[in-house]
Amino acid sequence: MGLTGDLWTFNVGCGGLEAIVHGLANGLLRQEDYHNITQCDSLEDMKLHLAGTDYGQFLQNEATLSSKVITERALDRLVNDFKWLRANAPWPLGEFLDYITYEYMIANVLKLISGARSGKGTLELLQKTHPLGQFEGIGALTAAQNIDDLYDLVLGDSPIGKFFQRTDRTDFDEFSMEYIRSLLHKNYLEHFYKFCEEIGGDTWMVMKDLLEFEADRFVVTLTRNTYGVKELQKDERKKLFPEVGQLVTVHEDLANIDDDDALKDKLRPFPDLYALVQDLSMDDPANSLENKFMEKSVQLHKDSLQRQFHYGSFFSLVKLRELEVNNLMWIAECIIQNHRHRINEYVNIFEA
Repeated sequence: MGLTGDLWTFNVGCGGLEAIVHGLANGLLRQEDYHNITQCDSLEDMKLHLAGTDYGQFLQNEATLSSKVITERALDRLVNDFKWLRANAPWPLGEFLDYITYEYMIANVLKLISGARSGKGTLELLQKTHPLGQFEGIGALTAAQNIDDLYDLVLGDSPIGKFFQRTDRTDFDEFSMEYIRSLLHKNYLEHFYKFCEEIGGDTWMVMKDLLEFEADRFVVTLTRNTYGVKELQKDERKKLFPEVGQLVTVHEDLANIDDDDALKDKLRPFPDLYALVQDLSMDDPANSLENKFMEKSVQLHKDSLQRQFHYGSFFSLVKLRELEVNNLMWIAECIIQNHRHRINEYVNIFEA
């Protein structure tokens, strides 16, 4: 049965919260909503149309509208909903929700360290961190010069210290920052995967598919982004691949390729992944590998929300709501800059 118990105990402990999650998911913008807001001539028009959705009067206190304001207020709604769910979640759902925030904490840490090394002010950097990734003492990270300082100052006692324990002790120069970013993401995926396996039940069944997809996406993207990078030896490249996903059996091969033809050849035994890379285009943004993975991710998260009695719906809600916030930012920017020819290049969550 796993840590969540049977369906009866799940309903007693988490059924109400899961119902709220499905209610929030039903409030995601539909294609008709996107059609309306992409026809807007101004941000005031956009505000008016959004008022007729679940966003309601979320912009009523804003004297001046901008894409930044719209994005921040939309993100505030997501964060407030998530914090309410977390405050009311019993164990192990509470810890599961914490794992969702760890990804944002890691991103915030890397943003602060990278920015501080570039000479940017601490306050400016902190203001740009993701609100889901805030934790006590995060501001002290800007004083770190290397991994040892980073761990000793804050991370040893932070919720994400466990992801840094296996990180190489290297100065934060431009290359090592990317290496550390990849290594931390690998560690995060492996820890989250193991925790979901311990939870068991339907949560494990759903999250196994979601996290294995994320791991495979990470491996393929990293492989492609490091073609011909001489500073990254093949064995070091392989160390960055999570021991999770369909591609584990071909990690050795993927670590040794440097072009798309070889990548396609290695992915041929994996039909779902091969379908994403077989007609890659470097010149067509709409046909990019990133977009293809995003579209596949959206479908997996929608499938997750169609099922009941599992924690994966909480994870999927956050991911789809975050995509929606990014869509609003994109549309608002296109309206401001009068880029009508690109306004429909948002991520389709619901096609109808």
